[in-house]
Amino acid sequence: MRMKWVLRSLLVLVSVFVVTVMGLWFASNRSDAGRMRGSIEIARPMDVVWPWMTEPARLTQWVGWLEAVEPDSTSPAEGIGHRETWVMNDPRVKETLRVPGTITLWEPPNQMGVHVEMPGMFTGDVLYKLTDAGNGRTRVEQDGRFRYEGQLAKLFEPMVTPDAMRKLVADLNRLRQKVEAEPFTPDPGALADSTLADSLAAGTSADSSARPQ
Repeated sequence: MRMKWVLRSLLVLVSVFVVTVMGLWFASNRSDAGRMRGSIEIARPMDVVWPWMTEPARLTQWVGWLEAVEPDSTSPAEGIGHRETWVMNDPRVKETLRVPGTITLWEPPNQMGVHVEMPGMFTGDVLYKLTDAGNGRTRVEQDGRFRYEGQLAKLFEPMVTPDAMRKLVADLNRLRQKVEAEPFTPDPGALADSTLADSLAAGTSADSSARPQ
């Protein structure tokens, strides 16, 4: 009788393990596997926010675990082809991670694309996009797609991505706090132009909707 109970327990454990692995496998093969995206609105114009996306001294203030940014002196100082390594101190691991990245898209102050690659671990592409939200505000969007190398890493993607998403949201909120904490005097002319543009856009939309079809 005792042996039957042990066998049944083992069968249950094996069944749970198989179901878990199958669930992870199916989840890791979904169409948006490895995609991490988030956005936030900051009460500052785009030209004020942009340096926070590119300057090492500012990046280390809002990107979690980022200790230093090491530019590659053999690459362009900025723009497409610029290379730099992010030195990350992830508290969950005992060693410092060095994540190299290359600029693949450069359209300041609107958008920037970065290709990152950790041999044996993952590769990915991240798009940072800034949009004028009107009234001196900027919408910041971050959209990354990562591909994990190795069957085990791919299998655990459904657990890794949600955790990384939580960090992304925390980072963006920290970015907003840091940017808005800096003293800033709005340019009356720029604010007036933005308000006028918003008014004209609203008027055009109203005229269009009121025009007989």
